[in-house]
Amino acid sequence: MLFSLLTVAAVQDVEAGKISNRLIVTGLMIGIVVQITEYQVWGVYYFLRNISVPVILLYLLFQMRVLGAGDIKLFSMIGSILTTGELFRCMAYSFLAAGATSVLFLAADPERRLKMRHAIGYLFHTLRTGEIKPYPFSHEPGRYPFAFSVPILFGTAAALQFPLSYWNGGVY
Repeated sequence: MLFSLLTVAAVQDVEAGKISNRLIVTGLMIGIVVQITEYQVWGVYYFLRNISVPVILLYLLFQMRVLGAGDIKLFSMIGSILTTGELFRCMAYSFLAAGATSVLFLAADPERRLKMRHAIGYLFHTLRTGEIKPYPFSHEPGRYPFAFSVPILFGTAAALQFPLSYWNGGVY
């Protein structure tokens, strides 16, 4: 069921440049039912905690306009259905998938490489001055920004299919 929701979100994001709030609310309703079924009354606590984690962790990226509100809501929806550990793995794998996808886009498009240089300059300026301003990006009609929901879909699939195992503090 989670993958159906994520697939619809990715299609919406690619086609329209945004994710429907109805889809997010549907996922959240499924999530609270899953948590209450699994943990009874404590399920409400786990639900609220897990939907808050992405908002708290990714708020700075949203403020910088690096990440959209729909992407954060999508991570909250994932957290509402899964455990906190699974959510963290999904987030980590999603960012790795986005990085790999970005490298492919950069290799194929010289215009994107130029935009990447501007983004790196923006990042260094932000780190040097400590001043957080919205990232100045240009949006061309008919061409939407990077649809992060697609790496979220693939990252979630990879995280749930190939979870990291821990043994004596080391990863293997």
